Amino acid sequence: MAFSKLTRIILYVVAGMSLLVLLFFYISPKTLDYDALELKVEEAQNPVDLTPVAPLPVIDTTLTDSTAIAENAAAVQKAEEERSAALVVTDNSETDLGEVLSGWESMVWFRTDIALVWAYILILITLIASIVFPLIAVISNPKALVRLLIVLAGAAVLVMISYVLAKGTPIDIIGYTGTDNSDPGTLKMIDTVLFVTYMLFGLALGSILYAMISRAFK
Repeated sequence: MAFSKLTRIILYVVAGMSLLVLLFFYISPKTLDYDALELKVEEAQNPVDLTPVAPLPVIDTTLTDSTAIAENAAAVQKAEEERSAALVVTDNSETDLGEVLSGWESMVWFRTDIALVWAYILILITLIASIVFPLIAVISNPKALVRLLIVLAGAAVLVMISYVLAKGTPIDIIGYTGTDNSDPGTLKMIDTVLFVTYMLFGLALGSILYAMISRAFK
């Protein structure tokens, strides 16, 4: 009985946390001026170089000597090349946004990472539950081995369905500039994990509602 209560508590906590993460992902951008936040991040990652640029030399059209004209043209070309090199935008994608954004702005900007981390945690919890709980049932009742095989088969079917539904299309991840977003294998795996997460969340909510309704009619 105590183990059953503990399981129910864990289920409520996981479902509540998942609901909070989903609400935060979709609602948090509306709590601030998101366009201003994007501009703030853009300015932090690509700061404007305010260093004064030396004026370009002017070609002296009054020169008549061919050597002097060639030297003057070479000097102008060299100055233009140096100026173009100075205006190259420096890659500041590794800028620490934590020093630029407030705590809430940082959470909103990296909300996709937060959602993915929670998805990984859900997968880990599911793996642990799918192994530990059936083992406890098998130890207490050897006949429960059949149920264990059914659970494992169900988990395999769930993963297979998620893999088939996964499209592997690039994800619009705000603030991410890495190469993993273009790798079909990585994208397929991420989509599979997300679909598994959605299905597990739906099953968790369904089991909670079923337990509450069945208890009400007893």
